[in-house]
Amino acid sequence: MKKNVKNLIFLCILHFSVDFVCASSLMFIYDRSTFPDLLPYVFLIYNCLAFLLQPIFGLLIDRFDGSNNGRMYKAFLLISLGSLLIGWVLSVFTLTTVSSIFMMLASSIVLGLSNALFHVAGGKQSLMISNKATPGGLFVSTGALGIGLASVMFTAGYGSMFIQYLYFAMPAIILVFGLLSFFSKFEVVKGEYEPYSFKSIKWFTIAVLLLCVAIAVRSFLGFYNKMSEGIVDWVSIFLLSVSAFMGKAIGGILLDLGGPFFTIGVSTILSTVLSIFLSHSYVDYIYILSFNLLMPVTLDALRRCFPNKEGFAFGLAAAFLIPGYLLGNILKPYGPKEIIIPIVCFITGAMLIFVYLINKKAVINERDN
Repeated sequence: MKKNVKNLIFLCILHFSVDFVCASSLMFIYDRSTFPDLLPYVFLIYNCLAFLLQPIFGLLIDRFDGSNNGRMYKAFLLISLGSLLIGWVLSVFTLTTVSSIFMMLASSIVLGLSNALFHVAGGKQSLMISNKATPGGLFVSTGALGIGLASVMFTAGYGSMFIQYLYFAMPAIILVFGLLSFFSKFEVVKGEYEPYSFKSIKWFTIAVLLLCVAIAVRSFLGFYNKMSEGIVDWVSIFLLSVSAFMGKAIGGILLDLGGPFFTIGVSTILSTVLSIFLSHSYVDYIYILSFNLLMPVTLDALRRCFPNKEGFAFGLAAAFLIPGYLLGNILKPYGPKEIIIPIVCFITGAMLIFVYLINKKAVINERDN
């Protein structure tokens, strides 16, 4: 158990560092680019590669078992970190010497591919070391801090000093913790979490679709709101990222302690009620925390829908963040948000409860037969 805890700590630190490097690189490019009209496409390419390729990489990693101390999973992790450092070098060249569209695209492509491979390699390990939901929630949560810190430093105007020191020191941190993770002990937990059981392929498909839609909605709600409109101070950005971090981390703990119905109920009630009062001081941050409680719920449910395919399950959860991200940005100018958001929060909770109910009914029927 202790060996897995140590490895999880390394993975969490790496997730923070990887997302910080990727976000900082893109922000540096945005800040200093001489091709402003092309920047939206550069960011879109990065996001599509970083998220949409994860299910494919997940299927690749799932072909290997966790034998020999999970060496193959760790090998993929090191490959992702090595390619990430190449992307980092390309971004440095883009910033310092060659400010060309080719270098911008090359940097975003390599960073996107590296980010996708890292997430499924690390995510699979976090889902295999325990039958609990807490490790997966903790692993995912630290990425929000990495992106948040990068955003905070640019907003606070530290681009000329501190962020540059941290940005140039981060590859060394990634290398150290990447090697520590590779050589750390890793024990695969097999057969300790009960896979979901459905009466037919039809109900299985419905359950997976509802879970994916719930994930897309959670992403949608992160962009379709009034909170991010006009945010220019670093304190607000910091609190938003901490709220997302805490929501994902606490969600896994709540799921383990109180079960899915309790966690979904707490998240749905809080987010539905609080969404009515958005843009009212600290209500915004509690709202962000509350609907992020559902992240470990959907991730754990997908893991149980695809037993022994944790890499694919993790990648599928990540891929469906993109539709929500795009839809949230497209529909952001339209409302009324004070009516739409509470309804969407309530429907999301209802969808997840339905998934658990049809699984529970299937398990009862199977036992009766």
